[in-house]
Amino acid sequence: MSSSDREHPGYEIFPWNSHFETGIELIDQQHRKLVDILNRLGSHFSCADDVQFRHMLQDLLDYTHYHFDAEEQIWQQYFREQPLFDNHHQAHELFFEQIQEFWDSGDEREQDLKGLFDFLTRWLAFHILEADRRMALMVHGIDAGLDLAAAREQADAQLSGPVAVMVRAMLETYGKLSANAVELIREKEARQRAEAQLRALQRSATKDVPDA
Repeated sequence: MSSSDREHPGYEIFPWNSHFETGIELIDQQHRKLVDILNRLGSHFSCADDVQFRHMLQDLLDYTHYHFDAEEQIWQQYFREQPLFDNHHQAHELFFEQIQEFWDSGDEREQDLKGLFDFLTRWLAFHILEADRRMALMVHGIDAGLDLAAAREQADAQLSGPVAVMVRAMLETYGKLSANAVELIREKEARQRAEAQLRALQRSATKDVPDA
C-alpha cells in the first residue's frame, strides 16, 4: 500500500454490495478489484493529486484489460460465435475508446473529471448489474443442463419485471452518487486540513504563552 493510499482510505464512490455478485468466483473477485480501483481513483481526484490521479487511471485501464480478457475467455466457452458474445466484446471496446478519448485530451478540468466519474460509475454499474449478471445467469443455466436458448430465456425472465426496475433505479442512483461523492470527499478533505491547521496554531499559541 502506498503512502497516498494510507492517507486517504475508505472513500467509496461505488460501494460494493452482494447484489453485484454473479456467482462466478473469478468474475466476482475481479469486479471487486475494479470497484476498489475506482474508489481509490475518486479519492485521489478529490485531493487534487493530478499525477497520482493519472497513475490510478492507468491502473484502472490496465486492470480492465486484464479483467475483460479473463471474462471473455469464460464467456467464449459458452457463447462462442454467438451475437451475445460479440455484443459483449464490443461493449468492452467502447469502454476503452471512451477512456482513451479522455486520456488523449489531457483535459483535467473539474467538470470533465466529474463527467469521467459519472461515465465510469454508470458503466461499471451496468457492466456488473446487467451485462455480466445476464451472462452469468446463462452460464448457470447451461451448467444445470439447459440449452443456450432455454438458458437465455431463463436469464431474461430472472432479469425482468421488478428486477429490471430495480436495476434501472440503481444505475440512476450510482450516477448521482458519483457526482455527489466527489464533492463530499473534497469538503471532508478541506475540513480536515482546516482542523489540522487550527490544532497546529493552538499548539503554537500555547507554547508562546509565557510562564506566570
